[in-house]
Amino acid sequence: MAPDLLRPRAVPGALPPNPTAINPMVLRGRMLLAVLDTNVLLVEACSQAKRGRPYHPLAALAGTRRATPYMAPHVLGELEEHLPKMADAFKIPASAAAAALHEHVLPQVRVVDLEIRDHLSPGARHILHQAPGVPTARRGDPDDAPTMALAELLGPAVLFTRDKVFEPFAVMDSMATAQTLLLTAGLEAHGANAVILAGCVLEATMSGVGALVDVAARRPGLTAAAVAGALWYLWRTGRLTEGWRPLLSGLWEITEAVLQAVADAKQQHTDLSRTLTVVEATPFPALEQTAARLLARYGAPLTATELRDALADRDDLPVSAARLRREMAAHRAFVRLPGDRWTIGRPALEAAGL
Repeated sequence: MAPDLLRPRAVPGALPPNPTAINPMVLRGRMLLAVLDTNVLLVEACSQAKRGRPYHPLAALAGTRRATPYMAPHVLGELEEHLPKMADAFKIPASAAAAALHEHVLPQVRVVDLEIRDHLSPGARHILHQAPGVPTARRGDPDDAPTMALAELLGPAVLFTRDKVFEPFAVMDSMATAQTLLLTAGLEAHGANAVILAGCVLEATMSGVGALVDVAARRPGLTAAAVAGALWYLWRTGRLTEGWRPLLSGLWEITEAVLQAVADAKQQHTDLSRTLTVVEATPFPALEQTAARLLARYGAPLTATELRDALADRDDLPVSAARLRREMAAHRAFVRLPGDRWTIGRPALEAAGL
């Protein structure tokens, strides 16, 4: 797989990209992913072909590298099967819809292969359940189960679909939902970068304090004389009583403003997340599921060692790099890249052989 396929593609006329988080994993709050169903992709392709719209918020989501849209592999076959019918409903040539699908929609999506065991998730079983008296339109279609299984594998995720069988999981207004996901991704990036910056400042400050303590321990007499001289100078000039109060007051005001901004951003992120219909992650995840969820949100491929460290820091999960490598090699959702780096899924055009 060519490494450039993993990079977000620039989409002409797309929404301004959200800021990129230096390390999104420093935040412990949930990060939402987008999982797409067949009909949403077809509607988007036909809409673009008919209206000439060069982009969609889904493309901007892909550009964030933290909310990459994913789909199950069976969707590729359904796209080919149902595209002529959808194009006819939009009253456009099927060739125009296919061109929009391949040029503007699929390049933004990744295909994740699943194992049989993934289809045993609670949501997938719910889709397959044929309860007596349930209308035909709401009955589970075996072809829908992989989409739900993927959403639970990578969850929490937002499921973009118009099929009634997914209720109450379905998201009907994909445009508004994608815009909300973009806002949450931006808040996540700002929050993650703020945490990292604060950590760097604290580390630098503590390093300076540590150096001073080391000097004081080695030369106590000289240090005492220097401190006494500094205090005497500040007292004689009046700065000891007058200068420190405004300084401390200013520092406190700045600290209060930063803390309030962080709290406001966190509350806004929480409020936005609550407006979305989310497929939650399966409880008691296996190691392969935990690794898949972290990789899907990291935004870049990781080595097994980097993944081990990220899991230890974020989830307090002690696991060896060798075991992670074995788990990932045994599951088709993980893709190994040159340099022994791992990622989730393949570009949709590559999976389709295009």
